[in-house]
Amino acid sequence: MKVLVIGASGYLGYWVTKLLTDSGDSVVELSRRGESRHGEAIVGDVTSTGLGLSPEALAELADVDAVVSCFGSVDWDLDPSALVNLHLTGTRNVLDTAAKLPSVRRVVHVSSLLALGRAEGVVGNGELAVGQTFRNWYEYAKYRSEALARRERRVPVSIVRFGPLLGPAPAELVPATGGPLQALPSLLQGMPLFLERGGRFPVYVGDVAAAAGVVASLARAAEAPAVCTYFDPKRPTLARVLHELCQPYGVVPRLVDGTRGRWLQRLVASRMGLTDSTLEYTSPLPSLAPDVLEALPWPSPVERPGYISATADILRDARRVLLPVDAEVSTP
Repeated sequence: MKVLVIGASGYLGYWVTKLLTDSGDSVVELSRRGESRHGEAIVGDVTSTGLGLSPEALAELADVDAVVSCFGSVDWDLDPSALVNLHLTGTRNVLDTAAKLPSVRRVVHVSSLLALGRAEGVVGNGELAVGQTFRNWYEYAKYRSEALARRERRVPVSIVRFGPLLGPAPAELVPATGGPLQALPSLLQGMPLFLERGGRFPVYVGDVAAAAGVVASLARAAEAPAVCTYFDPKRPTLARVLHELCQPYGVVPRLVDGTRGRWLQRLVASRMGLTDSTLEYTSPLPSLAPDVLEALPWPSPVERPGYISATADILRDARRVLLPVDAEVSTP
């Protein structure tokens, strides 16, 4: 099988291309720099019509069997117009290009549970527009791009939603924004984090390698669900995730129960390396239906033991500084 992976240079894309090539599939990695880690490299840009590819480059993709779309920024605080344009225009260009490639039988569109925004009640795989509001522009951008993928009729599309992804990868690929890692710098400095119920609610985290396995299975499948969701079925709480991330550093995070003190936290948020959008996630995410994982393609993914703390191990061993940008750091 030949697969075009768009976003192959990212955290999830690294594992998707690795798993596909390890299983003997031919992989084309599209990026603006034209670099690859596991497959054949091709220069392209999702914000350009036809992905910025020449007619000759498109002709080389005529035998592609599946397209994986896992591009995008996980920076919740990116400029709103740039963020929405990247995800919405990028998704439209990916779908338009895939529809023109004669051999493509499936597009796998990577979405996010954050596309549900502040949805109320119990939400399953089928729901998207449930009258929700959104905490930030990233959520709205993911909502709009998933809605676009759901409306595609020219080529079959399988949508997979993920929560925050963690696990080993090259240190430079592990995102320090847009998830639990964003709170790590302040916790490592001993600063408190005020969480509803002390963070004792699931954050729907998952192992990035297991998530890549889901994407690879969807790309290969003769038949696949229209929408599915993956997260660690053990549903570790936000408190547990933060404890495991701090463990390799020998730090016990100060997680404070309740909303008292959150006004002070917001007051000093910028000095703590926390943005307003980060603080929005100190309360539970939408509730997911109990059977939401049953739509996953077989075989079900298996999480690697200790994948959460292993993420921090990688960053610590690489001496990647996890401190606010404006903090003064001295290195021995």
